[in-house]
Amino acid sequence: MLAEAQRRNCTAPMIMLTGQREREVDLLAMQAGAVDFLSKTGLDADTVERSMRYALARKRLEDDIRQANHLLEERVRRRTAELASLNEALRVEVAERKRIEEKLRLADRRKDEFLATLAHELRNPLAPLSAATELIAADPTDAAQVEQLVQMMSQQLEQLVRLIDDLVDVSRINSGKLQLRLAPACLADVLQTAVDASRPAMESAQHTLTRALPAERLTVLCDRVRLAQIVSNLLINAAKYTPRGGRIELALASTGGEAVIAVRDNGIGIPAAMQSRVFELFAQIDTSTTRSHGGLGIGLTIVRTLVELHGGSIHCQSDGPGRGSEFTVRLPLLQTPTESPLPAPASAPGEPVEGLRVLIVDDNESGAHLMCRLLQKLGQQVRVAHSGAEGLEQVTRFAPELIISDVAMPGMSGYDFSRQIRSLDLPWRPYLVAITGYGQESDRNQALAAGFDRHLTKPVGIDTLQELLRSRGGRR
Repeated sequence: MLAEAQRRNCTAPMIMLTGQREREVDLLAMQAGAVDFLSKTGLDADTVERSMRYALARKRLEDDIRQANHLLEERVRRRTAELASLNEALRVEVAERKRIEEKLRLADRRKDEFLATLAHELRNPLAPLSAATELIAADPTDAAQVEQLVQMMSQQLEQLVRLIDDLVDVSRINSGKLQLRLAPACLADVLQTAVDASRPAMESAQHTLTRALPAERLTVLCDRVRLAQIVSNLLINAAKYTPRGGRIELALASTGGEAVIAVRDNGIGIPAAMQSRVFELFAQIDTSTTRSHGGLGIGLTIVRTLVELHGGSIHCQSDGPGRGSEFTVRLPLLQTPTESPLPAPASAPGEPVEGLRVLIVDDNESGAHLMCRLLQKLGQQVRVAHSGAEGLEQVTRFAPELIISDVAMPGMSGYDFSRQIRSLDLPWRPYLVAITGYGQESDRNQALAAGFDRHLTKPVGIDTLQELLRSRGGRR
């Protein structure tokens, strides 16, 4: 009976009554689940009551123990689950940390490679510039040699300017300060500007450039300067990575409401593994063949960013090493073509410039001296000051009509100098031009807010100076 009650999960305490007083029976009853064993012989009410109290107390104790065990098991299960969850989170965190560490190591390695490349690319033009200055100093009377060296120095300076412009553009991209000045433009005109910019690279490598343009006029909303930069970068890249005497094609077409600009070459090509990475910052096809072509590995990053800012896309395709490559740019077309305004005719480079009184303020004595000599060659009356305080003295003595000032100067900065000029009660208003190595849009805004009329970024070429002098001479 006791075994049957246990089989049916009976939880009531059970007391065994028997007429036998043998110990073996007592043990068997206890093993069968009885909480007490009473002999019928001599049984009285007190004994039964005491046995029942004991059975009930034992039942409560067993229930309490069972409940405690259940709570303990539940707590152990929760703790085990929590530990498993923590272990999984720790595993994920360790994996993420390893991924970040690997990414940082890669970024650090790329940074080191980039700095080494930058130093290499800067030394490349600096070496011939240094040699050319020594040759000119050794024999300044050899006019033919001087002319040849000056032409070479001009090309090397253009390379330096291009490197610096690329670095500035990357800085603007990373800081989110790269902005476009959008206006309707004819794509054929923009492509012609890009071809003109890339012509020296094409001619020096003796490449053949062909163009395939549609008969219809294709118009897009774009920043003309930046779009020309996109195409010229692609053309210069094609010229750089195509062996001498190669073929390069620039094609323009329209499909599905988009303008499609393609630059194709029969150059060294791009390995399949690199085609998805060529637009990454500092990415280069790192082989001994291509490394000799130079570059910082940031040009295509700038190109992709500029294309995306125009609402377009760019794609790279190559059949592999030695089989050329093709870069395709897609831009949304304007549905209603709009005629772009014709540019104002520019004065001829050799046209004489009316003499102005020009004050140069720059703490860099060499730079100020060379700027002075250049302006004097252009027929200007020039004075030089090497500090803001000296510049203020020259303003009252020389009464300059045009003031060209550096920005970063010790003591009185160019901004403070400009504010001082504007606070003076002068009978005339000098035209203030900031010439500086800081070329961000915020730098231009800061210069204008300080009282400058114009902001130019170093280096300033003779064409820019002539345009500046003509505009001021015409307004005299």
